[in-house]
Amino acid sequence: MHGRGEMTYVNGDVYEGDWVENAREGHGTYWKHEYGRHRAEYVGEWRRGKREGFGVFHDELGQRFEGDWVRSKRHGRGRQTAIANAENREYQTDGSNAGRTNVPGVDVYEGDWVEDRMTGEGVMAYANGDVFVGGWLDGEKHGAGTHLYAGKGRAYEGVWDRGTPRCGTYREALPNEAERILGREITGNGFRGSAERNAKTKMKPIPGLGLVAPRDVETESRQERLRECEAR
Repeated sequence: MHGRGEMTYVNGDVYEGDWVENAREGHGTYWKHEYGRHRAEYVGEWRRGKREGFGVFHDELGQRFEGDWVRSKRHGRGRQTAIANAENREYQTDGSNAGRTNVPGVDVYEGDWVEDRMTGEGVMAYANGDVFVGGWLDGEKHGAGTHLYAGKGRAYEGVWDRGTPRCGTYREALPNEAERILGREITGNGFRGSAERNAKTKMKPIPGLGLVAPRDVETESRQERLRECEAR
């Protein structure tokens, strides 16, 4: 198959999009067949049959990732909206949750990824309102960073070692500090986020989230804190 086309697989899944020499390549949509219906699992770019380039992915829980892919793994820059405690399988989107009022909130991460892991610099907005900005390694806080506690109005600024605070200090959170970190602009209708990626993928919008300076997340104070910790 070569050019535009559609393929239905034996398990009921469907791919519609570009092909090169019988491999998914170019732009296309992969529809996952489950619970008697289809859902768009991935919309985006393909290379040699694998997700590669920019794309939007939804899993069976309704969690979403939009960003860069390499060999079907999240790799580069991207944003993920994940259900808090998503390992709880009762929240599968099989229709059984219709009308529920106790569906959990979501954690939203935007930043660097390496082979399907949050690794590098990024910001996490937690379901409980907390915000963390700084370094990550294999999905855990690692290196210099700042954690804002929404319920306390305080912030912990210091250094983490694979999710565990190594050293740092508590301080009062600055006015609108979380909003500035998230890069949200306050308007009369609330926070306004970018619609550029949503227009590109023609998917429903999700809450705006972005680093104000993606490649300069560590402030001078956090760099100084890192040097202090390393000296101990």
